[in-house]
Amino acid sequence: MSSFYTTSDNPTAHDEYANFFTKNATLIMGGKRVDGFDGMLPFLPILLKDISDDGKDILAFRKSIWTAVLSRKHVVNKIFFGEDNDMMLHGTVTYVMKHDPEGKDVKIDWAARAEFEDTQDGPKMRYYQVYLDTAAQQAAATAVQKS
Repeated sequence: MSSFYTTSDNPTAHDEYANFFTKNATLIMGGKRVDGFDGMLPFLPILLKDISDDGKDILAFRKSIWTAVLSRKHVVNKIFFGEDNDMMLHGTVTYVMKHDPEGKDVKIDWAARAEFEDTQDGPKMRYYQVYLDTAAQQAAATAVQKS
């Protein structure tokens, strides 16, 4: 999982991020859900204004979540292993918003559930759900817009 979060924290590693998932994976982050990805989708236009639309793929969603964020750093504090390639994780993520003139850190606790599937390329996530306080993210974005 270390390499996944290192990749997640890299603002340009979109394809690498998507490759941690199976082609038909489900990704849920807060109230947003996306399913699967296709290696051809980097060439399609991305609707950045509304990332809540179902039907977006993991790669398009990944690109859209970096539009307002300058940097992010995940720290995994604990991993709990379940049965059949299932795990729960707990940690923090620290964001810096792009248009924040002060460059303040916004630190948020998160938890996640990941289910893995063995593939020819090694284990990949078939399901990944992140639980976090989206109000903290919204408050940071609103504060930046007001400054």
